[in-house]
Amino acid sequence: MVKFFLFFISFPFFSRLWGKITGIKQPRFLSKFMIKTFKKHYQIEMNRFEGTEFDYPSLKSFFVRKLDYSKVKLEKKSNILLSPCDGKITKIETISQDVTTLVKGKTYKISELLHKDLDFSKEFVVFTIYLSPHDYHRYHFPINCKVIDYCHTGTKLFPVNSISVNNIDNLFVKNERIITRLKFQNSEMYYVAVGATFVGSLKMVFIDGKHNFDKWIEVNKDFLQNEEAGMFEMGSTIVMVIPKNKVGNILVKENQNIKVGDELFNLK
Repeated sequence: MVKFFLFFISFPFFSRLWGKITGIKQPRFLSKFMIKTFKKHYQIEMNRFEGTEFDYPSLKSFFVRKLDYSKVKLEKKSNILLSPCDGKITKIETISQDVTTLVKGKTYKISELLHKDLDFSKEFVVFTIYLSPHDYHRYHFPINCKVIDYCHTGTKLFPVNSISVNNIDNLFVKNERIITRLKFQNSEMYYVAVGATFVGSLKMVFIDGKHNFDKWIEVNKDFLQNEEAGMFEMGSTIVMVIPKNKVGNILVKENQNIKVGDELFNLK
């Protein structure tokens, strides 16, 4: 029964519909009520963000509220890879073959997640960060880098909570996602924004207009560490796949809650 329900709500239609509902601006009392209810339920504090909750015209705009940089200082640290987002670290794993762990007892292929084959004669470290509805929904670049190219793929939008990951095989591979290949310090890494149920859309700052779904698209654009990379219009997941030879001391642990700009590991 659980799997059937998850399958039913995984169709993007329901998430797009939810996106329309949360985008309602009028009547104003209704949008204010939705924002107030959401803020109270998820115990969201506004001391890091621009304005008050009622400065946002819709629940959708409140989801993607911006940091107030007069209150939050994101420091650049060229020798450290920083957290790209708020969230919980659900997995840190070193891999030497085409498989990584979703949760205990469930695995998936990295090549399928990335829509690209890797050379597994070299080890990789996989960081998985889950963003709950409570969290800040924008994500940033973790290091000074060049976006080489990206691929928008995946046909489903399953939830990414503990119930789903324990019931759905290959969840990250099935879900809509944007895979970005980054060049940094004479190396490359992959940065994957994975969608989820009721994510109205995935957005990346370097994608402008329509593009070929399921195809790798060249970008070749430079970005600075902590610069905004995109946003989820609800909670979801970031997966980063980094060559092991670039990963020094890991400064965080699994199940640790983090904020954007926190130190993840020293770069070699």
